[in-house]
Amino acid sequence: MSKLPDKLPKSPFKNIAISLSGGGFRATAFHLGLISYLSSRKYDNTSLLERTRILSTVSAGTFTGVKYVTTLKNGGTIKDCYKSLYKFMTECDLVSESLQYLSDNKNWNGGKRQTLINAFASIYYRDFEQETFGLLFDETRSIHLKEISFNATEFNFALPFRFQKTEKSIKDQEDQHIGNKKIHIPLEVAKELRLADIIAASSCFPFGFEPINFPDDFIHKDALNLKDLTLLPSESSSGDKIHYPIGLMDGSIDDNQGVDAVVMAEERMKHYPDNLQEFCSDDEKSVDLYILSDASAPKIENYTRSTIDKIPIIGKWNFESLKYFGILSALSGIGAIAYAFYFSVKVVIIALSIFGTLGLLTAFFLLLFSLGLTGLTRKLGVPEFVVKRLLHFDKLKLGTLYNLVLNRRKSSMTLVSDIFIKHMRWFSYERVYGDMTWRPRLIMNAVFEFTEEEVEKRRKKYPYFNTAILEPGDHIIKAATKANGMSTKLWFTPEEMKGPNNMPDTLIACGQFTICFSLLEYIEKYIKNKKYSKNYKRFNEETKRAIDQLESELMEDWKKFKEDPYWMVREWNATQSPLT
Repeated sequence: MSKLPDKLPKSPFKNIAISLSGGGFRATAFHLGLISYLSSRKYDNTSLLERTRILSTVSAGTFTGVKYVTTLKNGGTIKDCYKSLYKFMTECDLVSESLQYLSDNKNWNGGKRQTLINAFASIYYRDFEQETFGLLFDETRSIHLKEISFNATEFNFALPFRFQKTEKSIKDQEDQHIGNKKIHIPLEVAKELRLADIIAASSCFPFGFEPINFPDDFIHKDALNLKDLTLLPSESSSGDKIHYPIGLMDGSIDDNQGVDAVVMAEERMKHYPDNLQEFCSDDEKSVDLYILSDASAPKIENYTRSTIDKIPIIGKWNFESLKYFGILSALSGIGAIAYAFYFSVKVVIIALSIFGTLGLLTAFFLLLFSLGLTGLTRKLGVPEFVVKRLLHFDKLKLGTLYNLVLNRRKSSMTLVSDIFIKHMRWFSYERVYGDMTWRPRLIMNAVFEFTEEEVEKRRKKYPYFNTAILEPGDHIIKAATKANGMSTKLWFTPEEMKGPNNMPDTLIACGQFTICFSLLEYIEKYIKNKKYSKNYKRFNEETKRAIDQLESELMEDWKKFKEDPYWMVREWNATQSPLT
């Protein structure tokens, strides 16, 4: 791509795109902090949140995105969205409820398959979101979001799978782009999808869940079109056979930020008809600002191999040792049972019988496994060529074998869940950071912005920044460090829920003070940077006043955050009336 000179948008902050990453409830709460803060600050008399035209979500970010969209479509406000999400995250024991639902066979009579992801989807529907995808196409209530994408990954063509609500354009008269370039789901079918199932598809992360299958696992009693396979395409536009059901998993497998969905939505906006022109900018890009809200962990845990020293006693045995211990266990069992015949006391007889039985059972398993990999695999019909080479493994100590398996499992999981996804993440970022027309429109709102390492890197990289924003202070660093300490999971532990500055509040607060800083940084780095002085001078006085007013309000908030990172989240929590 040829390098173009950076050029500021004609009207910064006028039209905005947002993408929400995955990262478990850490992401859901952090993004809730982001949108709650954006709703509280205005540019030219309209809140930054209401200026958002594109929303793309991935994995746990889809919880936040779905709830915000459905709240607006049902006539609610950001405060209603905040309350509902906060209640769900803090009051629903999601894991226990889902496992209980999974284990109750009555829930699976003639419906969905009895899988963990379907159990979670059922709890999402019961306790979180009952609307269908069709609500997004209800034109009785127009909302400020014009391009919406909830992202998953499909297993048929190994492509992103997007549950999208788009607007018609002059170039493309289609009013929906559901699926991907290979699989196009008809609108009449897609409208019946439950948003709870879409959340499950988007947040169905590897190792934790099995794939959710389309359309089988999306069918419900009110879904007539979903049950009719003849309505679904049998071939892609290029003639490739589509095999149903299609496995869907977490959108982060392909793009943890949903960047591609934003890029394609922005392209569509360039061709909006006259009645939609107010929602897109007459500039090189149809949006003036793209906020990438990233709640994923910045680093992976260093790989440390397991060692034999960590496995006591049996680690020094091998398969041959098991045979001798098996014989010893068998003799002990037989002896205990035989010895029981010499006693008349019932308690002693029972005790010896139990001991003897356990000894014989232990002997059976020890002698079975003493056959080693060679003996066991031969009985399973493995080719002799392979069996002979397994003999070398039979001679290894059990601790060594254990470590061989453990190290491969651990390194493979790290490779897939951390290294691979991080590489995909940076490939996605390159779509926009490598495009000089996008670069002066980008804000990275990352949960790790205020780790001590990141703060120090910023001091060295941007020494010309205003000291007031360059130095966050100890209170913000402490809160951000706590927020980053939460692992990727869909629950808060009782310990994390304790205290006035509990983990949910800390993550929401982190989302609030981080976006406040990120907006100030953007103004400092781009709009008022000397490098862009020629662009800045082209702004009319009204635009400059709007920028100055926003900057002033942001700075006032930033000063308050430095003194107390939780001041805004407390205000939001205090104003929430009980749900009815």
